[in-house]
Formats: sequence, C-alpha cells, structure tokens
Amino acid sequence: MLTITVAKNKKDAFPTLQEAVLSVADGLSETVRICVEPGVYEEKVFIRKENLEIVGMGPDPGAVIFRYGDGAKKPRPDGDGEYGTFNTAVLFFAGKDITVRNITVENTAGPGCQAGQALAVYAAADRLSFYNCRLLGWQDTLFVGEPITCQMKKLMLPDFFTASKIKVDHSLIRNYFKDCYICGDVDFIFGPNTAFFEDCEIHSRGRSSEEKAFITAASTPKEQEYGLVFSHCHLTGEEDANVYLGRPWRDFAKTAFVRCTMDPHICPEGWQNWGRVRAEVLCDYVEYANEGPGAAPEKRAPFSRQLENPQLDDYFSRENVLKGPDGWNP
Repeated sequence: MLTITVAKNKKDAFPTLQEAVLSVADGLSETVRICVEPGVYEEKVFIRKENLEIVGMGPDPGAVIFRYGDGAKKPRPDGDGEYGTFNTAVLFFAGKDITVRNITVENTAGPGCQAGQALAVYAAADRLSFYNCRLLGWQDTLFVGEPITCQMKKLMLPDFFTASKIKVDHSLIRNYFKDCYICGDVDFIFGPNTAFFEDCEIHSRGRSSEEKAFITAASTPKEQEYGLVFSHCHLTGEEDANVYLGRPWRDFAKTAFVRCTMDPHICPEGWQNWGRVRAEVLCDYVEYANEGPGAAPEKRAPFSRQLENPQLDDYFSRENVLKGPDGWNP
C-alpha cells in the first residue's frame, strides 16, 4: 500500500490534505493511504478519487481537525448571490471506495439562524466509510447526497475536480458510519443516499428559540429500498433540546431507528410531516426495539410505524442494507 503524509511544518510531508489528495493519480487499483498528523487544518477539501484511505494519526479523533466556516448566507465571491447549502462543505467526497478514520470535521459558521445551512461533510461517493470520526455543525451537518451532473453545475467546484475522469454518477450511493459522533440541531443528517449508522452517538444541540429541532431530513428516491438506517446508536441532546427524529425533505423519505437508545430530548410524537399530508402517506418512518426515555412508542405520530418482527434484525443489518448489487460489506 502506498502511504503519504500530511503534517504541518514537516519535511517530506504535504502541508494540506488537498495537496496530498491531488498527488494521488487517478485510476490506481491499489489503495493509497494518507496519514494525517495531529493539528488543526483550516481548509476546504474536494476529493474525487477511488481507493483512498484518510487516517488521522492522533490518539483520538479530536487530535486531527479539519475546519472551515462557510455558511449558506455567505456572499459568493463572484457576486452572484449567496453560497447556498451545497457550497458550504468542509470536506466534499465523490468517487468510490473511500475510507476515513479517526478525524474531526467541523463547520464553524455557527447556528443556522445566523449562517444558514453549513455542511461539515458532503458525502457523494459510493462505498464511503467513516470510522471513529466526529462531524460537527449546526444546521445540515452531514449531507448524504449524490453529485449528479445538474447539481455539479450549480456548485463552485475547482477545475481539478470537474476535470477529473473519476466516475461520480452511481445507480446507488452507500455510506457507512461506525463509532462516530455527529452533532447539529436542524436536519443535521439529510439526503437521498442509503446510509447506515452503527454504534454512533447522534447529538442534538440546544437552540435559543423554543422551536423543536430535527435530526434527519431524508429525501429517499421512490424506488430505493433503504434510506437512513440507525442501528444501536445513542441519541443524546443538550438540556434545552426538544427534537423530532425526522421530517420528510421529499415525499418518499425512509428513515429507521433500530435498537437505539433515545434520551429524553426526543419529543413523544417523534416524527413531523413538514406540513404535507401527502408525505404522511408516502414516507416510511419505522422504529424497532428502541429503548430509553425518548423511545415512547405509544405516543408516536400515527403515520410512523413501530415494528416487532424479530426478522427485522436481519432486514436492517449492515450486510443487508449496504450490500447493493455488488455485495458490499464494509
């Protein structure tokens, strides 16, 4: 395996992750590992690669931090309006077979009421996995979404990214998160991909207003079997948080919480229809064998479902949710 290093003020190392990524040739069949030494890296990084591994070398994910502060309300440098949601990501991933370990990604723009939506990660690569990472933000922290051609034309992408021949359009985009900490307040995990969260802490920040917040906003395509699946996760929240599990960004949103522990910040009804009766009929919001003071199955919104069939452990397993047509099992 080819290994390269990112470090501040170190000979024979790249000073930024972006420079290290650009040093990796497209089309390599073997995996390239980028080892990142401890430090705070103030940069936006655009990654369109295959067979890449990014590893933080600190004792914990807080030792290696990638940080930037773009928010949706920020004026574009070309004077053509504001950044919008999807130009704000600290790390933007496209391509296939990328693994990220032991790092923190933080958008420092601030709460949505001030900065607008502000992504830490734009996850648009298929077979993209995160292990022991921290994703920190407020509104729209993590977007699990595709970089379809029409969407890319709307984005402020560097020339090296758009010129790459690495494939970005996939029939199914799958993302895996293991032992991660993800925090935000409004819709902070959202998008159309099939994404599996295993043994993660999903933390809701408190809000200055009394309005309820939302963990998820799925936009699952109608024909896709799985959307956002949380398995054995712990849902935590600040003392003043009052939170829905999710609301449907698109009508056919699919979100499942399976054997999760929910703290009391989860409001009893659990789910909201985003003001659309049609979505209540078409979305698929399910819970199975959850525990904790926030679980409250008897008080859930009537358009959600509490499931009991023990075969659901297999149906919502990592292997089944992520296998797709190629049998991927991260």
